[in-house]
Amino acid sequence: MIFKKRVLFIVPGIAGPGGQELENIGFASFLNSDPRFEIEILNFFCLLESTEFNNLPKVVWNFQLLKNVFLSKQFLKIYIKSGFKLNQSLSNCFRNFPHLFDSWLSAILNDFDLCFAGVSPTKLLPHILNLCVKSNVLFAYHESSICHPKNHLFYKQLEIYGFFLISAKEKENYILENYPDARYFLMKQWIYLGQSDFLSISPSKNNVIRFGSIGRLDLGKNFILIMEALKILNDRKIKVEFVLYGDGPELENLKKSAVDWGLNEIVSFKGAIPFEDRYLCFEDMDVFIMTSNFEGGPLVILEAMASGKPIISTIVGDVPNRVFEDINGYSLPPFCSASDVANEMEKYIFDYEKVEKHGRNSREVFLKEFEKSKSEELFKTCIMNILDSKKV
Repeated sequence: MIFKKRVLFIVPGIAGPGGQELENIGFASFLNSDPRFEIEILNFFCLLESTEFNNLPKVVWNFQLLKNVFLSKQFLKIYIKSGFKLNQSLSNCFRNFPHLFDSWLSAILNDFDLCFAGVSPTKLLPHILNLCVKSNVLFAYHESSICHPKNHLFYKQLEIYGFFLISAKEKENYILENYPDARYFLMKQWIYLGQSDFLSISPSKNNVIRFGSIGRLDLGKNFILIMEALKILNDRKIKVEFVLYGDGPELENLKKSAVDWGLNEIVSFKGAIPFEDRYLCFEDMDVFIMTSNFEGGPLVILEAMASGKPIISTIVGDVPNRVFEDINGYSLPPFCSASDVANEMEKYIFDYEKVEKHGRNSREVFLKEFEKSKSEELFKTCIMNILDSKKV
């Protein structure tokens, strides 16, 4: 008889189709499809409409099992403040007051070989790691964003009792420098949902080179830098277009900038797009551009590569292993100037053959380095190595 390895995924809530959310769904879906594993997801609420996520096994919870949580002052305050949103309140309470769930979660952990987490540590993950140590359950963590000093105590705890999964060279360097005794395994990200849709996109050829971007419109994504670069190009009388997909707190500021700088004719704000239609964004652009101040392993770069798009990006997270100078794009230092961005954009505006060549190269690099089946196998090998460590 083959004893399946049981893995518990900690995903308290899913607010939308962000990189962290897609990554966790992808990790869980792949292990769930392997007959050697059984998985369950600890989740309280999900706003993302995803068949893949809906079909995954979830930890069962009910009022009786969590009675002490529902009766706590902490939960009641969160519940009232949320406007009586039950599942969202549970997720919030779990993240901020995990000790309230101890008796329930400890009983659950006893049925698993490995606890896997790829969410922000906050107060939650250090607490769960302690419970795993007490229950003799292995614990693995993938940092989906950047390694940040604010998480030092958790990383230090993980160095002793758990495992890191590293998917970017920058993160590996950080761990080696600051936590030399840490046990870690190297993996690669992939397009967790809908890879074939991105690979099916044909090269576009607009009359005017159209740059595009997609993401949550917040300060960290630094979309205002692209707007400033467009103003420079527009002032030079250089024809260019830009499409921006996404929503967020910076949308109105970006729209105002477009008006103030006379960019209305060349900038299109497309708003949020349904998750299942995300790939269509890339049909609408010739060149993808990203000017984030920080990223972990940006999935949108992989999506652009699979779509056959040249890429201009700041050097953040794992971008150096995805964007190669004058091969499939151009890279810039974080906090570069708008003039720097405009100069890189000009290299494509006046050379459509380069757009086509770099686009082909992007897809080739993706298929060679990040194609789903290869990356999935590497992830599974990492998980098996962690599980096998218990035998030593």
